[in-house]
This record gives sequence, structure tokens and C-alpha cells, in this order.
Amino acid sequence: MATRKLSPEELQAVSRLAKQWGKIVVKHAFGEEGPGLDVDFAQMEEVACAAARGLTEGALEAATAQQGQLLGEKQPCPRCGKLCTVGSEERPLRAKGGVVPLREPKCYCPTCRRDFFPSASGVEAGRAWLQSDDDVSHPVRDGRSKIA
Repeated sequence: MATRKLSPEELQAVSRLAKQWGKIVVKHAFGEEGPGLDVDFAQMEEVACAAARGLTEGALEAATAQQGQLLGEKQPCPRCGKLCTVGSEERPLRAKGGVVPLREPKCYCPTCRRDFFPSASGVEAGRAWLQSDDDVSHPVRDGRSKIA
């Protein structure tokens, strides 16, 4: 189980693997002989972009699903501490490759009658497990909310 960021060399190896999948995509899209002379670069690029979107979606779905399984079957309610069953809720998450529908871990506490989203890291309590728009300022998250 990886608990760190990948090195530039490791990311390059992932890129080489994805490049090999590109060859498989071309065979699937255009057949064993590849694109004919009637296929222009824009059409080839359209196929490549569709493949990249699918690869991004598949990789993020697999990675977040595996990460969510690490939470176990039950998580304590942040308000009362009662162990609650971990379910999931689908939500769109904006990623570099487009919008990806992900299943986020979600719990319901019948005692407090509230939903909560368990953190994958107990060390970073209060941080969302999945955060989209990290590069965008957020008034509530950044403590600039005018809500009293």
C-alpha cells in the first residue's frame, strides 16, 4: 500500500504504461491496419482524448474505491462517537482530465440523525477525503466566511 507521493521516475513509468495502452486503443478504434488515409489528425486526436478521459476516470475510480475500503465497515460519528455503517454516495469530482463520477464514503448516524463523510486520515481530522478545486479559494474552508 503506497503512503507517499510517487517519484518523477515512478510517474514516468506510469506514463510509459499508458502509452502502451494507446497502441491498444488505436487497434480497437481503427483495426489491425490502423487508421486509413481518410482519417485526419483531428479524428485521431478525438480518439486519443476519449481514451485519456476513460483512463483518467478508470484510474481515479479504482484508486478512490480502494482507498475508501481502507476505512472499514464502520466509522465513529464525529458528534456522538457511535459506530456507524460506511456506505457511499456518488458525486461528480472535477479532475484534470474532466469531471469524474466517484463514490465517496458516507455514513449516517441514527442517534444524531445526520450524515457525515469519514476522513481517510484520522491525522487530518476536519479535512475532506476528496477535495476538488484545491487551486480555488474557498471562503468557508479558508476561514473567510461571513457566517456568524
